[in-house]
Amino acid sequence: MPNPRRIRPVEAAHVAALIELGTETGLSPWGAHDYLSEIKDKNSIMLRLETDVNHTIGFIVGRLITAADGSGIDAEIYNIAVSPHHQREGNGQLLFDAFFERCRQANVCRIWLEVRVSNEKAISFYTHNSFAIQHLRKGLYRSPPEDGYLMSRTL
Repeated sequence: MPNPRRIRPVEAAHVAALIELGTETGLSPWGAHDYLSEIKDKNSIMLRLETDVNHTIGFIVGRLITAADGSGIDAEIYNIAVSPHHQREGNGQLLFDAFFERCRQANVCRIWLEVRVSNEKAISFYTHNSFAIQHLRKGLYRSPPEDGYLMSRTL
């Protein structure tokens, strides 16, 4: 039987684990300063998935933003990662569901994210969660260079 999982807010003490997971999963690199700044931002939604022994196995980082047309509140997901050892266990979905719930509580209308065009696994996961491609952004990523999709979903 798998260990129980819990969603908890990210705190400064968790930053090293987030950096390690980001490196393991090939995320665009964020440093400690980036995460610590995000923790301090009142509009941030930073959640981590932990095991019953407080080991971080996943996280999601996003922020509440003003809708582009000024009509309300949107949210943007900056990073989501699940340890390769804990993928395909529903953990990404747990993080998404918790993020969506926070967005609903904040009356978010639309959620946005960007993804590398080659990341078929992530695109499939996002599409399964009702995200749709809105635009192709040429040269969005630098290391390595690649185009990205801007995807969104309404709540």
